[in-house]
Amino acid sequence: MSIFLALLATAVVELTLRYGFDASLPGLAFVGLYLVFFYLIDYWRKRFSQSDQTEVWADNWGEYPEESLATLEASGPVRRFGKWAMFLVFFGTQLLVILNPYQLIEILKQLAGNARLAAREKKTGNNKQHYETQLDYRLPFDGEWLVLNGGMTPKTSHSWDILGQRYALDFVKADEHLIRHSGRGTKVDDYYCYGVPILAAQSGRVVRVETRVKDAPFLGWGVCDMTARSFIGNYVIIEHADQEFGLYAHLAPGSVRVSVGEQVIQGQVIGSCGHTGHSTEPHLHFHLQDSPDPYHGMGLPVAFSGLSIGGENATRARLKAGHRVTSTIKT
Repeated sequence: MSIFLALLATAVVELTLRYGFDASLPGLAFVGLYLVFFYLIDYWRKRFSQSDQTEVWADNWGEYPEESLATLEASGPVRRFGKWAMFLVFFGTQLLVILNPYQLIEILKQLAGNARLAAREKKTGNNKQHYETQLDYRLPFDGEWLVLNGGMTPKTSHSWDILGQRYALDFVKADEHLIRHSGRGTKVDDYYCYGVPILAAQSGRVVRVETRVKDAPFLGWGVCDMTARSFIGNYVIIEHADQEFGLYAHLAPGSVRVSVGEQVIQGQVIGSCGHTGHSTEPHLHFHLQDSPDPYHGMGLPVAFSGLSIGGENATRARLKAGHRVTSTIKT
């Protein structure tokens, strides 16, 4: 949410200067202004949410072995310049999405949906943290993966202020040193998770599919793909139960194997892990929400069964960044 608010604030300043004073911000000043807006908005939003809510929204999952992500490095050549370099490049190039009408419309849809969900959350006082899914979900892949991003609190959340993605998880494959690719990391095939089959976490009916997005360019340099038709990339949304919709995002081009209306079974291959949309590197983004609309659904926490975490068997487990997970379900 801080990203989109900063983009809008910067756009308002630019449009005001252009049409009100017949002036325009230089390129670097435009980027600098966006970063200032982003840091200010993000600081105050986090300060507000944590001061009022952190004590209430404490971790409530079991304790499982986890990797320390404190020293996690970026992937690709940008890694040489540190994590801040990737951060600056990604959010700096994200400014350019205002030039893409497809993504601009998506941003406006997400802002509108988020405002409606925030009003609903405030009215009900229910942030869905203690929601229990109607079905048991398996991991949406086989083999060992690492939870790179996500959790259940404002501190660990994938995107706490973007309510649809509040409990989302990002998965990658990594070696013992947390490196996610071979070679320089500038080609999609360098990444251990790229092209790996993605499975339906539970049976259900496919309600929405996007297949027209290409892999993001300039892999390994932290560049945001402002040219993509959708910032979600290629994705599949499956209705697993009443008001439980799974969103599987950033799938590889040409890999989606299902279509709208199709019934799928748990463990069925629906596509392959990719690098489409706003993706800093190949990975799978997965979350549950209570609506088939990707911009208007409230995020729901998911507890996975039939897996091991750090080598320990688990059931109905809620994951967070740092967990190494392996499905124990045979497909």
